[in-house]
Amino acid sequence: MDDLDYEMKTQLYNHYFTELEELLEAYHNEKTKISVGNRIGLSKDGSRLKSLVLGVRGSAFANKRKDKTLNPHLTKHTHTAIGHRIYELCYTIISMVYPAFEFNSIIINFNSTFTMHKDKKNLHDDSVIFSLGQHEGGGLELYNDNKELIDTKYIWKTPTKFAGKKIYHATEDFGFGDRWAVVAYQIKAPYHYDPYEKELISLN
Repeated sequence: MDDLDYEMKTQLYNHYFTELEELLEAYHNEKTKISVGNRIGLSKDGSRLKSLVLGVRGSAFANKRKDKTLNPHLTKHTHTAIGHRIYELCYTIISMVYPAFEFNSIIINFNSTFTMHKDKKNLHDDSVIFSLGQHEGGGLELYNDNKELIDTKYIWKTPTKFAGKKIYHATEDFGFGDRWAVVAYQIKAPYHYDPYEKELISLN
C-alpha cells in the first residue's frame, strides 16, 4: 500500500472500498445466511462458516451444477448482478495493489473466525487478504511450524500478501461490529475469470 501514489489511494479509500462495503452489507449479512459447509472444521466456534465464494469454482463441483443455464465453472453468486459487482471490485482493488498477483477465486468471510491452518489445496503459495467493516481486532495471525504465533498483520482496508499455502495462519479475535474478510487465491481449476470482459479463460 505504501508504494501506491496519492491518487490511487484516494480511489481505493473513497470509492472502491466504500462501494464494496456497502454491497457486502446488503448482500452478505446475518439475514442472507450465505455459508459453506465444507470448511466447518476450520471454524473456531464449530459453527457453519458464513462464506461467500466468487469467481472460478473447483472442478469437482462443475459436474454437480443442477441449473444448466449457469456456467458450470463459475460460482452461483458470480452470476448475480451484485455478486458479480462484488467480484469486480475485489478484482480491481487487488490488481491495483498487486498487479502481478494471479488468482481465480475469492472467498469473503462474514463474522467468521478461522483456527490455525494452511491452505494446502491452493495452487500457488501466496494469497491476498484484506478486511472491511467497523470492528476491533480481526487481524491475520501468522504462526511458525511449531505453531507459535510470530506476527499479527493489520489487514483492515490493507490488502496483504502472505504465503497461505506454506505458513500456518488464523483469525485474530475481533468484536464490536461486523467484519468481512476478503481472501483471493488460485485454485487448481484450469480457468481464470476476467470480470471486465466477462470472459472465462482456459489456462491449458
